[in-house]
Amino acid sequence: MNKTEADRLITQYVKKLFGFARQRLSDISEAEEFASELTIQVYQSLLKAHEIANVDGYVWRVAKNCYARHISGRKQFVAVDGIEYLPDSRDITQELLDSESCGILRREITYLGKIQREVIIFHYFRDKKVREIAELLSIPENTVKWHLACSRKELREGMEMARTTGTLGTQPIRFISMGLGGTDGEKGDTSTFLAKTITQNIAYAAYHQPRTINEIAEELGINPIFVEEEVAVLEEYGFMDKLPSGRYRTNIQIYIPNKESYDIYKTATEKYVPLFAEKYFIPALNGITEIPEWISVPDNDLNLYKWSLILPMSDKLSTLPCGDGGFSVKRPDGGDYIAFATLDVKPDWEYDSAEERKYLSCGPMWRNEIADKKWWKSWQFNSYWSDRKLDWHDCNNRDFDKLYFFLRGELPDNAANIESYQQLLDKGYLLKKDGEYKLNIIACESDKRWWEHIPERPEDIKALCEECAAEITKAELIGQPEHMHAQIKFLYRNAAANVHTRMMKYLIENGVLKEPTPEQKKGLCTILFTGE
Repeated sequence: MNKTEADRLITQYVKKLFGFARQRLSDISEAEEFASELTIQVYQSLLKAHEIANVDGYVWRVAKNCYARHISGRKQFVAVDGIEYLPDSRDITQELLDSESCGILRREITYLGKIQREVIIFHYFRDKKVREIAELLSIPENTVKWHLACSRKELREGMEMARTTGTLGTQPIRFISMGLGGTDGEKGDTSTFLAKTITQNIAYAAYHQPRTINEIAEELGINPIFVEEEVAVLEEYGFMDKLPSGRYRTNIQIYIPNKESYDIYKTATEKYVPLFAEKYFIPALNGITEIPEWISVPDNDLNLYKWSLILPMSDKLSTLPCGDGGFSVKRPDGGDYIAFATLDVKPDWEYDSAEERKYLSCGPMWRNEIADKKWWKSWQFNSYWSDRKLDWHDCNNRDFDKLYFFLRGELPDNAANIESYQQLLDKGYLLKKDGEYKLNIIACESDKRWWEHIPERPEDIKALCEECAAEITKAELIGQPEHMHAQIKFLYRNAAANVHTRMMKYLIENGVLKEPTPEQKKGLCTILFTGE
């Protein structure tokens, strides 16, 4: 029978086969395990069959034979020291490790429970003794022995199953820094849709090469039905694309930390940040001796004003038009964004994590409310030096709406607004001194006038900007699949503008900027525009 027909038939019988197992086995866990084995056996039988006159009769004949083998293969447990063990005169797991069946054994390990899987891996693959495993997992030694015995039984039975699995089955990955470039939708963003470990691993399984549902399932070592449900959502919301071949390909830009990329990026930034600083940032910032009268800065602090200029000045290092290049995905919930994620990798090269945290950021983030009798826009950039979460969810319209009414004198300090004031105080957008509230962010009437007054980049550093962008793009392309190359090249063609946090650190070290006070950090790099 051809694979297409077998796939169609097995889909029809999956639930029926589970019902068959559930009727015959009282233990739900055993029934589920047997149903999984039974489904695979029936599917393999269908693939091997040439002509089947009565499909229904054929399937149930195979099912009954499988059940008979399952029952005859049961063995009795015996109790030792209050713990049940499966009597075994030989260690079949160790024998399999030493044989050509080792690969099949690794496959079957993925089908074990979490604790049993850890016990087996520690014992056979990392040469840990029972006592050591007990300490690592914080469980009694007898429990470790029991798990070893149970695991060996399950592995023996599973060795007869016709299934395979890949690396992600035994070594699942995890994403961090999941975010977006664009506008989120009603259901959230990348971090919402990829909140589950299984979804992250499904997405990663089809990132470097397109895969079918079954191929993804084999890579993860899980039932294809579970994969199918997750892929359906990811496809619907544009995180995966279904190709004409029937395979799926992940449409999330996944950054995979590696030494080669890190070295290139580090070398490039160490070279270009001082050049940009000396030729552009330092002369421009040192030339600013007062704050324009149309901009309101807390305590008229010139240092805070200069902090707010770093990111807009960094944007001037772009040499080509900005935009999404057509790579942004319009999603069913109204979202319109490019999805990003970073693979959680523990560096095996020299890496100063405390230092690297200084370069993390979130933003810039725009919020606005434009309606009858109300017009405001807000701009915020979160960095290591701002005492705020590096999470766009923390930047919301609700807070800026209240600040807008506060500035207009339309937020009375009365019982009705106690919660509003407290929230703004907690965020640090307002401060209260001597019984009076004062704004702790920058306020400006015209956003257009603001952007027009940002110091221009000297034209003679354009070539440096292009060189820097080319180096960073080179680093970003390493280890990336071919289908992401066009997007990465487009997004990083202005990568010189991405040195903003490194520039902040450099300017602090060279005395051009002063670190903000604890109070100032709350409102750092936050602007509320209140008029066109």
